[in-house]
Amino acid sequence: MHVSPSSYASAFTSLRASTLSHTTCRLVLFVACLDVDALCAAKILSGILKHELIPHRTCPVAGYSELKARYSELDDEVTTVVLLGCGALVDLTAYLRADENDDDEEEEDEDEEGFVKRRKERRKIYVFDSHRPWNLQNVFGPDDVICFDDGEVEDGLLDREREAYEALSKLSESDGEDSDSDEDAAEGEEERASDSEPEEREFVSDDDENGVAGSDLQRTPKSRRSGSVDSTPSSKRKSPSSPRSPLPSPRRQKSTKQLRREYEDVIASYYTRGTAYSTPVASQLYSLVSFLGDASTHDLWLSIVGTTALDTLAPQLYRRLFPIFRDEVRRLNPSTNGAKLSADDSTLIIQPDYRMFLLRHWTLYDALLHSSYVASRLQLWNDDGRKKLHKMLAKMGVSLSLAKERWTHTDVSLKRELKDRISTVAEVFGIGNVVRIGVVRKFGFRGALTAGDAVESVAALLECGRGKSIVDKENVNPDRKDGDEVKDNYKAAWIDNFWTGWDALDDVELLLHGLQRAQALQQAIVRTGTALLEKNQVLILRTFRLAVLKDGPDLDLFRNPVTLIRLASWVNECKAEQDGRQIPMVMAALDRTRDAYTVVGLPARMLKHSGNEGDEEDDGVDNEEEETMRNSFGIAFQEVAQQTHARVRIDSFESSVVDVRKDDLAGFLEGMTIVGVR
Repeated sequence: MHVSPSSYASAFTSLRASTLSHTTCRLVLFVACLDVDALCAAKILSGILKHELIPHRTCPVAGYSELKARYSELDDEVTTVVLLGCGALVDLTAYLRADENDDDEEEEDEDEEGFVKRRKERRKIYVFDSHRPWNLQNVFGPDDVICFDDGEVEDGLLDREREAYEALSKLSESDGEDSDSDEDAAEGEEERASDSEPEEREFVSDDDENGVAGSDLQRTPKSRRSGSVDSTPSSKRKSPSSPRSPLPSPRRQKSTKQLRREYEDVIASYYTRGTAYSTPVASQLYSLVSFLGDASTHDLWLSIVGTTALDTLAPQLYRRLFPIFRDEVRRLNPSTNGAKLSADDSTLIIQPDYRMFLLRHWTLYDALLHSSYVASRLQLWNDDGRKKLHKMLAKMGVSLSLAKERWTHTDVSLKRELKDRISTVAEVFGIGNVVRIGVVRKFGFRGALTAGDAVESVAALLECGRGKSIVDKENVNPDRKDGDEVKDNYKAAWIDNFWTGWDALDDVELLLHGLQRAQALQQAIVRTGTALLEKNQVLILRTFRLAVLKDGPDLDLFRNPVTLIRLASWVNECKAEQDGRQIPMVMAALDRTRDAYTVVGLPARMLKHSGNEGDEEDDGVDNEEEETMRNSFGIAFQEVAQQTHARVRIDSFESSVVDVRKDDLAGFLEGMTIVGVR
């Protein structure tokens, strides 16, 4: 079932009633451990639960297989599970509760009364996830899976899909009833004929051997995603009835088949549109806090950080939500002009922000050089682009020596005039949207951070941890041949990094440390991306770009799919600006410890329209066309894997991430060129 935004508070009241206990922990939060948005949402929800004195446990997970394993380990005292940043794309009832469903069938045979009681007490699953499309079984199916919708269902955007889902459910139920009655009639005929035909063999049709019932035994986690056939109510169909049973009239049979086909086409069309991002999870949790009347500046800050984390992959979400955040900032933080700064000052303010990487904590030159927005438009990966950058700084009246000074030590006049100086040259150099309005949080005398800075810091901590090097080699032995053990080590490191990011959201010193990690990580991304572009290793294969990383000093960094996605995004944006072709991107990076490639797919870049936007009274967002960026690589990867029989692993919460065995990569990519990308 689904919960509309207006019903968030009542849904939480139900959750609180079922989990409030002073003796045992009945609530477990499963959080996608590599997702900044999910981390911020978990922090907000944990604060709500602590305020309500509800015992709970937070469990970060790295993929669907780990989610299923951790879910199966829960004891019977746990009555409620909350999924943050995952769960929307799969049929949770079929995937997580396969064992429970088998136990329920046994219980139904033994004791009907006990079965009913068991069903009522069944564990409930609450889903907060920004990935789309919804698995319709979760949204319109049993009421023990509760999906927090952002208004998509309430606004009627899924009316056709809902009608098709309910119609298919009714057709499946009617088929099941007809099949049961036919089987009873056939059994009666067999009993009456048993004396005269004692040696008659049982007839088994081809449909019974190869029907839907047999396919249910071979499901994998990837086949339970929204794009699969099992995601529709058709998975409830019974096997065809015995040939002895009476058949319906041809006219009725044809009509039913036509209706079923039409409804299945509607649902298939919904799933095959590709994946996209909807309202960030942190924003949904802030809506819940607001409905409860407990919204605070810290909760608002976490919500803004979580939303900003999706700005690169789904910029339309940031543009849509920023005016709301701006009003909330002004409501919770009234103007304090002239007030003296104190040690515990944590107010939020609206200030001009720049599309320059960590400008307030780096140099102006490095911030421009490592900005994906500026680098793509000035083509800073080659000498001509860097000369253009030097020319732009000269027109701004900024010398190279001044531009290479740390921002905290830069002349105050340049800090005050930077916005005006950039505005005079922005249109000439094609960076008209380099200035925008952002949110800044003060941390007393220890400085201030923009929401973008906080995102980069937390993301770097999630990807690299807090060690001395951005490549953590302590947990992984490159000479080890046991792929499963290496994979477990990776995931264990990601879990540790999750708790580092968790602590950083409350510790400014750790956030500042994360900024250093973010600088080193971005330098590695730009260095690797520049090498790919200079060596012309970014190819165009029919409908998408392709780049394969096989070696390099920073290769070990890109075994993390999030880091690889950032590199692919940087390269694709640069190439889109260079050749003007807006096409998708596939990037593969070799993981030598597992003898496999991590492959990611990104949709076509949406080029930003020029137009300066520095007025604080404006919406603070780009004057661009709002278009949902849909990613169809998840469906394409599954189709290619089935056709080429490549050894792949699809386990990430991002459907467009797949692991492919090293020997199978060539055939897999060849299959991608044949299948293409919608």
